[in-house]
Amino acid sequence: VSYPSIVGEMLASGFSIIGFSWICSPACTELEVVVMDWLAKFLNLPPHFLHENEGPGGGVIQGSASEAVLVAVLAAREQAVRRLRLSQPELSESDIRGKLIAYSSDQSNSCIEKAGVLAAMPIKLLPAGEDLVLRGDALKHAIEQDVAAGLIPVICIASLGTTGTCAYDDIESLATICEQNDVWLHVDAAYAGGAFALEECSELRRGLERVDSLNFNLHKFMLVNFDCAAMWLRDANKVIDSFNVDRIYLKHKHEGQTQIPDFRHWQIPLGRRFRALKVWITFRTLGAEGLRAHIRKHIRLAEQFEDLVKADERFELIAPRALGLVCFRAKGDNEITSQLLQRL
Repeated sequence: VSYPSIVGEMLASGFSIIGFSWICSPACTELEVVVMDWLAKFLNLPPHFLHENEGPGGGVIQGSASEAVLVAVLAAREQAVRRLRLSQPELSESDIRGKLIAYSSDQSNSCIEKAGVLAAMPIKLLPAGEDLVLRGDALKHAIEQDVAAGLIPVICIASLGTTGTCAYDDIESLATICEQNDVWLHVDAAYAGGAFALEECSELRRGLERVDSLNFNLHKFMLVNFDCAAMWLRDANKVIDSFNVDRIYLKHKHEGQTQIPDFRHWQIPLGRRFRALKVWITFRTLGAEGLRAHIRKHIRLAEQFEDLVKADERFELIAPRALGLVCFRAKGDNEITSQLLQRL
């Protein structure tokens, strides 16, 4: 965490804004629109994720990757139900909901499995390859099996930087299968997403122009304190249509007069904190190059530690180094590594 982020957090707490709609605090909403576009440009994301471009895409700050994944799962579920009720009117809504299924890698974060529990939709954890990468062929095989069994594929959650080893799923091959089967593709880049900002890591961005949504935690690689998770949507209307509930006390006279979104439609809770302020102050204080230097420092430290592990015959690497993560173990029985962990 950085001192500019702490200052922003203190100011936001002092203002005590509950910014569920634009009228609650125009600055709360409008600054978030600005910083989400800054972030998208900083990370070299496809233009359709920017608010400033014509079209239905845009970014929003969620509390955590868990929330962002759940939003994607719920929106994909509701879009699938509506689509099938139109195309197959003979099916009841309960028939449809009972057949829905989602997919992810067996290397994915536990929040993805939890999202399936909360959304009342099974998430099938598919076996990754020996390199711990999930590819399109595994997804294709699972979808074919499930469709033959009468199930309805809804969403695939891919990982760019898995929790265990920071492995990167093959987004391009997964996107091809998702496009062929009308399946929502979400990318969880909670940790590794920060590396999108580095040209030397540009290969990590391959295929992002084909995904429906993605998330990245600023409280990991971006010197912003918890909680602050960025989420971008290719078509925000799909989330808004799924979550929109309007009561008379939520209406205001400026509705429809501005292109600025009411972010309560983009998230689980109604109220929201002024998280954009700490992002804005961090960017304005440290600058894009300062943030890139911080990410590169993490990577250099990992390279240095990797060399130390390789030079010590007592230890071995169990996965390739990825960004700032080095996975190693003591040679011999697992109990030796367990004892080392306890001593550390």
